[in-house]
Parts: sequence; C-alpha cells; structure tokens
Amino acid sequence: MEYLLALDRKAFLWINNEWSTPPLDFFCSYFITWLGNAGVVIALVIIFFAVKKPAYLRQHLPWFVAAMLVAGLCVFALKKMIARPRPLSDLAPLIEGGKVYVHVLGQELWYRSFPSGDTQTAFTAATYFSCLFPRWVLFFLCLATAVGLSRIYMGAHFPLDVVAGGLIGAAIAFGTWGVRQKAYDLPFFHKRKGGR
Repeated sequence: MEYLLALDRKAFLWINNEWSTPPLDFFCSYFITWLGNAGVVIALVIIFFAVKKPAYLRQHLPWFVAAMLVAGLCVFALKKMIARPRPLSDLAPLIEGGKVYVHVLGQELWYRSFPSGDTQTAFTAATYFSCLFPRWVLFFLCLATAVGLSRIYMGAHFPLDVVAGGLIGAAIAFGTWGVRQKAYDLPFFHKRKGGR
C-alpha cells in the first residue's frame, strides 16, 4: 500500500507541476472545473432538456438527479470513513522544506481527499448521458476525464482520488440506468404515453 501511495504522489506531482501552463490554468479555472459542480451540471441538464427534449424532463431528469444524489452520498460516506488528507496537507513537510511545489488554482483544500467528488459528478453525468446518447459517448467521457485531471492539475486531489471518484460515478449512473430500463418494462409504464 505504501508503494502505491508513493506512486500516487509522484503521479500527482508530475501532472500538477509538469503540465502547468497559463492556457491550462485559464481552461481549468474558468471552464472545466465547473463541470464537476453538481448544481451547475444539474442546471445545465435541465436547460438542455427544456430546450431540446422537453419530454426528458419527466422521463430522465428524476433518474439523473437520483443517480447524482446516490453517487454523492457514496462519496460523502467514503470521505468520512477514510479521511485521506489532501495533497497540500499530505505533502506539507516536503513543501515547507522546499523539496516539492504544489501548483494550486482556486481555493486551498486540506482535508478529506478520497474520493474526488467533482470527478464523481462528472462521471455520473457522462455515464448517464452516454447511455442516453450512445453516439456521443467519447465526447462525454473526454469531458469527464478532463474534469478528473483538472482536480489533480489544480492541486486538489491525488490521482487515486480521481480514479475512485470516476468509478463510483460511472457505476452508480450505469446501475441507475439499468434500474430505470427495468422499471419502464413494468406494465404501469406501458399504460402511459411516451413512457420511454
């Protein structure tokens, strides 16, 4: 385990330090990081459905929000149980000794790093929308991956936090989609027009 954590720290410092450029600072700070905010994502989904697919407000929005809530609760519970320190806290002795540098964008975060909630949010949304619009799966997953990488780049999370957050979000969204599909096969939904 210690070897894995050491490798995690090295990967974090490589992405956080070596990728650092002004264009990426701007992109991560003013665009991509917002796609990991659950409130922003849900608002964007509501607007998209209302403009493009009004029927989806009834057919999909409740399921999508449920997936976001369940995945968010899973992340919250794991953060409470594991309480892994954030990079700034974990690497504090090395930072103070001048041995490492952490490139931080936005708010400085210190506690409860595992798993990444922003990455979970992004992958929950990306997975659900990949099931809904299969032709756009690559686009959605690229956006979610960009959110995960941005959490490392901005100094907020280690790579393992991001991987765990992504897996939780994807698993919950895929599970929710499966439950929805089975629920809509019940006779109750067949009696309703436009059930699917």
